[in-house]
Amino acid sequence: MVILYATGEGQTDPAGVDGKIATAVWPKPRLPVTLAIGGNAAKVLYAGAAPYLIAGAMQINARLPAASPAGTPLSVRLNVGGHFSQDGVSVVVRK
Repeated sequence: MVILYATGEGQTDPAGVDGKIATAVWPKPRLPVTLAIGGNAAKVLYAGAAPYLIAGAMQINARLPAASPAGTPLSVRLNVGGHFSQDGVSVVVRK
């Protein structure tokens, strides 16, 4: 499992409110969210408001691809509605 934090998820449902802390309702992006780790699809289990953080902070909980080797930096590529995260982000799996 991996938990990532990001910004820039676009419009959410329900709509976000600037400056509001996510405490009870967890807005989720209206656009589809996918994640690739090491070039392989990770199963996104949750993508939405990061609990107790300010509006606009998104948390992604995902299951690592089974083919993820331990000890090697693996590229992370987040896709929200066709908009991709920056290059140069990686994770190292520890088994």
